[in-house]
Amino acid sequence: MQRFAQILSNIFQPLLFPTYGMILLFQVGSFVYADFMEYKLPTVLSVFLLTAVVPLVVILFLKKMGLVSSIQLANRKERTIPYVFTIFSYAAAIIFLYRIGMPFYVVSMMTGVVFSTILIMLINLKWKVSAHLSAIGGLCAAIIVVSYHLYITPLLLLSVAFVLAGLLASARIILKMHTPMQTLVGFCIGFTVVYLFGQLFINV
Repeated sequence: MQRFAQILSNIFQPLLFPTYGMILLFQVGSFVYADFMEYKLPTVLSVFLLTAVVPLVVILFLKKMGLVSSIQLANRKERTIPYVFTIFSYAAAIIFLYRIGMPFYVVSMMTGVVFSTILIMLINLKWKVSAHLSAIGGLCAAIIVVSYHLYITPLLLLSVAFVLAGLLASARIILKMHTPMQTLVGFCIGFTVVYLFGQLFINV
């Protein structure tokens, strides 16, 4: 059970969720065939570089410098500096998405990810919150927002996302990385902030 929980935590590492979200977005025909097919691969790769590779390289550098004890950032007090660098890297991704002409609601949801990360960072100064659950909460919200804009009903995908959120929460608890409340708060933060930011441009 511990091994499965660790594998699940690694596959659904928070830094990978923007990439997962972008891949899912490009699977929707009414989005892809409109204007963005030619940008599919470079967009996904750029988002992966900015939101996953760059923050991971920073964390590895911090570990080498002795500023963090593990790349999992298990120690709450070691999370602030990596969060700051992650926020700046995510901001660069927002600029990139805006510059290539992505719809405002996509850019806005990415902005929501940044604000949810800032909120978690601030709460983390006093109390540990699950970034894993915040990330998948944001993905669940993004699926709902995209469904509004593209007039689709992704009930199966949304159901899978919520089930996965439950499994991921269980994994974090099994690994003793978080309490049930910390996973619940993380999910609620990610879902609420991304959903609200996505709604800012619901008619755009």
